[in-house]
Amino acid sequence: MTGKTETAVKWILFIFIAGVSISPAIQKAFRPVSSRPLDGYSEPNPFPGFSFSGLFEGSFLPLLTKHYDCSIGFHNELVRMHNQADFSLFRIPNARHVVIGKDDYLFEESYVNAYSGGDFIGVKNIEARVGQFRVAQERLLKEKGILFLVLLLPDKGTFYPEYIPQRFRRAPLEKTNYGCYREKLEEQQVNCIDYNAWFRAMKDTSAYPLYPKTGIHWSTFGAFLAMDSLVRYLEARTGRTLPHPERAGTMISSTPIDYDNDVERALNLVCGIPSPKLAYPEVRFSKPANLHPFSALFIGDSFYFSWAQAGYIGKIFNNRDFWYYDHDVYYGTYPTGKLATSEDLNRVLARQDAIIILQTNAGYGTLGYYFVDRLFEKAAI
Repeated sequence: MTGKTETAVKWILFIFIAGVSISPAIQKAFRPVSSRPLDGYSEPNPFPGFSFSGLFEGSFLPLLTKHYDCSIGFHNELVRMHNQADFSLFRIPNARHVVIGKDDYLFEESYVNAYSGGDFIGVKNIEARVGQFRVAQERLLKEKGILFLVLLLPDKGTFYPEYIPQRFRRAPLEKTNYGCYREKLEEQQVNCIDYNAWFRAMKDTSAYPLYPKTGIHWSTFGAFLAMDSLVRYLEARTGRTLPHPERAGTMISSTPIDYDNDVERALNLVCGIPSPKLAYPEVRFSKPANLHPFSALFIGDSFYFSWAQAGYIGKIFNNRDFWYYDHDVYYGTYPTGKLATSEDLNRVLARQDAIIILQTNAGYGTLGYYFVDRLFEKAAI
């Protein structure tokens, strides 16, 4: 290598290193490159207000460091590169409570724990809760003409146990919340749709996946089948006619859409995780001539949002009442800012035709949360 060539190479390396070094500052100041926001929850880290007390107590500098760490140019891209390295090289998921399963199937710890029975609350507790359900079911129907219904939603741990990592693979306990609830609900003749059992029965015969590889909720196709089943159940039990969701067509995609990769999005990776092809129904709603308006209060977890976002709730039901974890009051997918505990139960019940508890296996430890308790305390039943 000649002296001139060597000098040229050194200048090129110098310019490259200098460019890389100052590019975060340029990006922070001028934003010449658009940056995709990180998914998931993140806390704001504003510039901390200076005070001598904070400086001497040691609270100012950590806040200042955190602010600059989060506001540096290309921060989001650097986070994704770091997360991708951890995921690909060390099998570390940089998201809370996420478990990387075999073939990169993603789980949450609560679902794995529920499958094995690690969260079992005991037979007596479940018997007592189901006994409350039975009394509530009888009184609501007799005194207010309201149908009480429990939906046991599917969970990924029970649906895909073969992909649970070996360190979590232990034989399911003799008693699990799901198994015990299913048994006691049947014994007490509480109205129930067991989607968990139904989905597992269809697992090997379904034309399309009922549960996505990189999501924690049922697939878009699975949600469509579940709503169709619910509508038919409500019609059979009440004698009313509701709008029917009908599949007018189906789009097949190798890339998960919407919530079908909600867990993967929380990992904030550079490269997407390969997924089996998923089905996205094109849905239309039949409107029979003898259609009856039907209102229902849904109480449960985030599985409800897949129905609401797809338009099923708004097109099928006469209202959009949803109490998220029996805590936050929603209108469809929009939080109202109200708490369920502040609602007048008698006024709420007066506009309902059904009370529908929907919950996945990871939450069966508190099935229905505390709605039925408040029903006996505050409602006229």
